[in-house]
Amino acid sequence: MTKLSDLLAIEDEAVKQVTLKKMFMPYTEDVSVEGFEKEALTILLNLSSSHHLDRCSDWLDVARAKRHLKAAENFEASLDEIKWFHTHNLKFPDCRVKDQRIVAQPLTTTEVFISSAVLDLRLGWAHNSAVYRHTLWLMNSFSWQSQPVCILSLIQQESPVWVELLNEFGLGAKSLARLKHTIEEQLPDNHFPDSVSSYSKQLRFPWGDDYISVTPVVSHAIQSELEVRSRSRESKLSFVSLSLPNSASIGNLCGSLGGNMKTLNYPLDVKPAKGGTLPESRKKSGHYFDDYQVTNAKVCQVLNHLIGSEPSKTQKQRESARKVRSKILRKQIALWMLPLIELRDIVDADPNQQQLEHDDTLAQAFLALPESDLGSLSSEFNRRLHLTFQNNKYAAKFAYHPKLMQVVKAQIVWILEQLSKPIGNEDKVTGEQYIYLSSMRVQDAVAMSSPYLCGAPSLTAIWGFMHSYQREFNKLVNCDSPFEFSSFSFYVRRENIQPTAKLTEPNSVAKARTVSNAKRPTIRSERLADLEIDLVIRVHSNSRISDFKTALKTALPVAFAGGALYQPQLSAQVEWLKTFTSRSELFHVIKGLPAYGRWLYPSESQPSSFDELERLVTKDADNLPVSIGYHLLERPTKRSNSITDCHAYAENAIGFAKKVNPVEVRFSGRDHFLNHAFWSIECSSETILIKNYRD
Repeated sequence: MTKLSDLLAIEDEAVKQVTLKKMFMPYTEDVSVEGFEKEALTILLNLSSSHHLDRCSDWLDVARAKRHLKAAENFEASLDEIKWFHTHNLKFPDCRVKDQRIVAQPLTTTEVFISSAVLDLRLGWAHNSAVYRHTLWLMNSFSWQSQPVCILSLIQQESPVWVELLNEFGLGAKSLARLKHTIEEQLPDNHFPDSVSSYSKQLRFPWGDDYISVTPVVSHAIQSELEVRSRSRESKLSFVSLSLPNSASIGNLCGSLGGNMKTLNYPLDVKPAKGGTLPESRKKSGHYFDDYQVTNAKVCQVLNHLIGSEPSKTQKQRESARKVRSKILRKQIALWMLPLIELRDIVDADPNQQQLEHDDTLAQAFLALPESDLGSLSSEFNRRLHLTFQNNKYAAKFAYHPKLMQVVKAQIVWILEQLSKPIGNEDKVTGEQYIYLSSMRVQDAVAMSSPYLCGAPSLTAIWGFMHSYQREFNKLVNCDSPFEFSSFSFYVRRENIQPTAKLTEPNSVAKARTVSNAKRPTIRSERLADLEIDLVIRVHSNSRISDFKTALKTALPVAFAGGALYQPQLSAQVEWLKTFTSRSELFHVIKGLPAYGRWLYPSESQPSSFDELERLVTKDADNLPVSIGYHLLERPTKRSNSITDCHAYAENAIGFAKKVNPVEVRFSGRDHFLNHAFWSIECSSETILIKNYRD
């Protein structure tokens, strides 16, 4: 933690002044002021006194600080703004929300995810930008006695050190008592608006036998935490900048940054393989293995560990590390074999479609043998793999290495055994069916799944698409046994996120008191995503959904996660909507999806803090931060201007999804996919979350 004493010791005066200002702003880590309380108060008061007509050149000017505090108009302005202090900012990102604020902590829950409940309470401010500076001395935080504090909280605590210091700077006993009374009166433990602003979003979710509307709001504590972490040299988190107009009108944090706010940046990074699919490229080259998968730098590092180049300290550590690395090697060998596996899928689907023109006896045998006999090729595959090592200058030393012979052969045997297994006996579940939407295109989906996170679409948005689909479909078919779309599984073929600028809505006229064009107040920056996706929807009904295929196409929503949904291009010639009653038939189709794409599975490990999020993301790149729903700030209540009978304010919950390679889906099998790949909604009195759906 930075100490104020160290900043005061900076010899370069210009650097010292810039640093002192920065360290008392809400976007930097709290500076420790122990023993330098007077200097801290001086800086805070001078921050409040500085404005465009009278800029402060010395933040340590005690006389100026005292003048500011003694001036009655400044004190009154500060008192007036206390009623606009908040924990959650209703004016973010739309400053047109007027005369509303929230002071609250999220409801207690046992669920594991990230919300402001894991952070210290921090107050922000949002009101009239003209009086923004008058709040700085009261609310800008720092560290004192190893605790995050601000002048306002110290007055509440009646800290003798700070009360005496304020008296010294000219704040008399009466003024101090009045200030304390105003804080107690204007800052209750909980405060919510009586009505929902027309500029605030409302999302509708099932709630008992009816619906509830939820207004998502941002936590000042989380936004401050992200700003601090984005500036930390130790942080390994990935961030991207957003530019917001009218920043001082949005709030003190946004205003202090000039509207340039940081948000977590975790895109899926999925791009189609160049040159078409692997089988197509290998058909042209006559090479039916993807050698890069077993000779690249990362795999060579794993192989180095397996031959003992960096031995672990204990036997237990060695066994654990070997198990992990063996699994990595297994996955890479499977990817090396993938072109052949995909070719076999093609031959199974249409024996006349694929003819091998090149003389590769192993490939011929793999395609010709019955599934049950594939295990007999393990020695041939083992020889081919070691030949691949020999022919690569980086991997040559691993060919036929005595410490690798057993482990490599074991992985090949395991892969061939999995390929030899039949998908399984059909385990029909009464009334359970599936809709499979393939190669759907989405344009301009909102990449900001929450105000804290840019990347994969919000899971609540995908669930909302599915629920809207269910409502429209049931309305259209009007069947005796309604169809319930209970859960979804999500696969991404392509993702391309672009920063863009959009015009805001017109809200004023060009010339007053005459007929004239409407003006748009500003340009708003956004991050939008173009996607190509597959969606599997699990359906429950006593009626057969395959009888209503036309209605399924008609009822398909045109909107998806804030963007527009389109069918595949005609040139793709894809049967984009299929229905299944057989689990095995569904799995047979989805197990062969392109290896460059990724499934989004619910993750078994969820972060409970930002430190844990950073650790888990760093440890495993397949852990993907996503917006998983909402943490309620209050019990649902009746509120005017709500779109439903009950309404609640809530903040976004951040959790993990797991990026899963289609190869892993194939080898994990049908039942694993059906039990681990699906998401569904779960509503409680404290949360609305999109979670793992299990049979």
